[in-house]
Amino acid sequence: MSVNNKELAIQRTKFANQRTYLAYMRTGFGIAAIAGNFKKTWIMLFGLVMIIGSTIQYILVNQSLQAKNDPKNYKLDGLPLIYVVLSLGALYLQYKK
Repeated sequence: MSVNNKELAIQRTKFANQRTYLAYMRTGFGIAAIAGNFKKTWIMLFGLVMIIGSTIQYILVNQSLQAKNDPKNYKLDGLPLIYVVLSLGALYLQYKK
């Protein structure tokens, strides 16, 4: 049984996608849990947005890898930047109030 480099690269990318997804999920649940503890609904919503966004990203990348297509999606590449902007907004609202 021979395995070519393309199949190995796809498998490595799948594993990297899973690690990224789990990291986003862990962070989103952590943010939502902390916000729930302090009764901050708008911070909890940010955690939920992170969970939903990372789930969509994971599904789309995984589908393109299953089809052995290039997983580049320029719309999804900006998702971490959206998380940064939302994080800064959450911090600003937290310290302003």
